[in-house]
Amino acid sequence: MNSTPAFQKSYDFYKNLYLNLRQIPKRDRFTWGERCETLAIDLLSRLSKATYAPRQIQRLSLLEASDLIDRLKIYLRLGADLKILDQKKYFSRVSELIELGKMIGGWLKTV
Repeated sequence: MNSTPAFQKSYDFYKNLYLNLRQIPKRDRFTWGERCETLAIDLLSRLSKATYAPRQIQRLSLLEASDLIDRLKIYLRLGADLKILDQKKYFSRVSELIELGKMIGGWLKTV
């Protein structure tokens, strides 16, 4: 499958997040963790849609993806503050999201 760098980055983000979520307590996995996972899958879906969509739909999908990134950052910060996610994993995941946000911003300038 031919994909964009932003899609590949979100794919890698989801894989890393999934592995992190397997290591958190069950109580948190089915509340906070499930919400993070849903947002990450939605992000992957929006970027997949943007890859092959016409310009108007592409722009909308990218704006939705940007919103999902912002929400994921909030959830991850909450997870770090509540000690659900350790600081090292938090910084790794957030840095991935920051890089992905820059990629989407650049993509938005071209559509």
